[in-house]
Amino acid sequence: MAYDLTKISMAALMEPAFRAGVELARLDERIARSTVGSGWIERSHFTDACASLWIDGELVHLEDLVLHDATKDIRTPTHELTIARDVLKTRRRIAGQPPDWALSADGLRTLRRTSDAGGMQIV
Repeated sequence: MAYDLTKISMAALMEPAFRAGVELARLDERIARSTVGSGWIERSHFTDACASLWIDGELVHLEDLVLHDATKDIRTPTHELTIARDVLKTRRRIAGQPPDWALSADGLRTLRRTSDAGGMQIV
């Protein structure tokens, strides 16, 4: 189904997007001040690790990832499950650094596992 973009009001689209952004900022502040905030963040790491593989069309169950992370597997880990655990470890590494670290040259080098060969800089 094709949409006629000339008939869609940008104001009607932007208002809900703006309100959603405000609510996300409020949620972020509530999580930071909550006693269960660290658990919320850890659970979001697990769900995002599973979701990153779902985007590629691979199914990784959240329960299997939790058990694999705790080294309490109930069945042989699949290749997809080990990739999801790598994603989980990377998310934890990024979360443990300063906010701008992941996009800095040092952070990108570390995350890509490359060295600064020949004095070239990552831009």
